[in-house]
Amino acid sequence: MDILVVILFLLCLYGIRLSYKGHSDYLGRSQTDSVKGIFAIIILFSHMRGYLPPPSGNYDVAYYGMLDCLGQLMVVMFLFYSGYGIMEALRRDIRRYSDNFLTHRLLKVWLMFAIAVSLYLLLNIVLQRDYGLKTVLMSYMGWESIGNSNWFVFDIMVLYLFTYMSLKISAYAGLNLKSVALIVALLSLALCLMFIRMGKGAWWYDTVLAYPIGMYYSLYKDKIERIVSGHRWYLAVTIVVLVFTLFYMRDTLVFATIGNKVVAGYMSFTAFLLTSGIFALLLVLLSMKIKIDNKILRWLGVNAFAIYILQRLAMIAAAHMGWNRNSLVFAAIVIPVTLLVSAVFTAATGKINRALFH
Repeated sequence: MDILVVILFLLCLYGIRLSYKGHSDYLGRSQTDSVKGIFAIIILFSHMRGYLPPPSGNYDVAYYGMLDCLGQLMVVMFLFYSGYGIMEALRRDIRRYSDNFLTHRLLKVWLMFAIAVSLYLLLNIVLQRDYGLKTVLMSYMGWESIGNSNWFVFDIMVLYLFTYMSLKISAYAGLNLKSVALIVALLSLALCLMFIRMGKGAWWYDTVLAYPIGMYYSLYKDKIERIVSGHRWYLAVTIVVLVFTLFYMRDTLVFATIGNKVVAGYMSFTAFLLTSGIFALLLVLLSMKIKIDNKILRWLGVNAFAIYILQRLAMIAAAHMGWNRNSLVFAAIVIPVTLLVSAVFTAATGKINRALFH
C-alpha cells in the first residue's frame, strides 16, 4: 500500500509552485479544491484500512504511518473551508445569502446525503444485510449508519443549522457578523460537550471547532495577512508549528509537569479541541507560499463529498466478495470504482440541485 502514498505524493508535486512573495489566491477555489482533493484521497485510504487484514511486519510503513499521524486531522480542511466560505458569502451579501441558507446549504447537503444513504440501503437489500427500521430511519439524519460514513455529515448539517440560528439571532438583536461567528463558536463548543456527555467517540467532536475558526479567519483575513507579511511569515509558521506540536502532544511531559491535575486536565482538553484549528491555520500559512493546483486534484476536490460518502459502497461489496484478502487487489478495485461512481453521483445531484435550488 506504500505505493499509493508515493503516487499521491507525486500527484501533489505535479504543477506545484513555490513563491517567496506569496500567492494572493491561496484561498481561491482552485487551491482549496486541490487541497480538498488531497485529503479526499487520504480519507479513502483511511477507510480502506478498516476492511483490510491487520498489518504485519515492516510492510506498508508509509501508508499506516501517514494515517496514524493524521488521524482525524484529515477532515479538518473541509470544515475550515466551509466556515470560511460561508462567512465570505455573508460578507458579500448577508441578506440574500441568509434568506436562502436553509435551502441552498442545509437542505442541499441533506438531499445529497439521503440519496447516498438510499444507495447503501439498496446494497444492503442485495447483500441481505438487515439493520432494522429504526437504524435505517436514523441513518437518513446521519445519527446512525447502515454501512455509510455518517458522523461528518451529521456534524456539518448541525453546524449549518447553528449558522442559520446565529444569523436569525443576530438580525433580531441588530448584531454584526462577528457576533454570528461568536454564537456559532459557542454553540459548536456546546455540541462538543454534548457529544462527550453522551459518550460519543472523539471523532464526533474533535474537529468541530475548525468550522468557526474558518469563519473567524474570513473576518480577520486582511489583518492576519498584514501580520504575517514578509519575513514575519517564517516567524508565524514557526510559532504555529510549535503550538501545534504542543497541542498534538498534549498528553506528554508538557502537561504532565503541571502540578494541579485538574488544571492540567482542562488544558489538555482545550488543546485537544483546538488542535484541528491550529492544524488548519498551519496549512493556510503554508498555502500562502506553496501553490498546489492541478486538474487531477481539482477534480478530486470537486467530487470530494461524493468520494467521501460513496467510497464504502465499493469497499463493502469488495469485502463481501472476499477481494480484501490482498490489499493491492482491494485498492485496485475500490479506488477506480469509487471515483467512477462519485463522478456520476456529482453530475446527477448537480442537475437535481440546479433544478430545485436555482
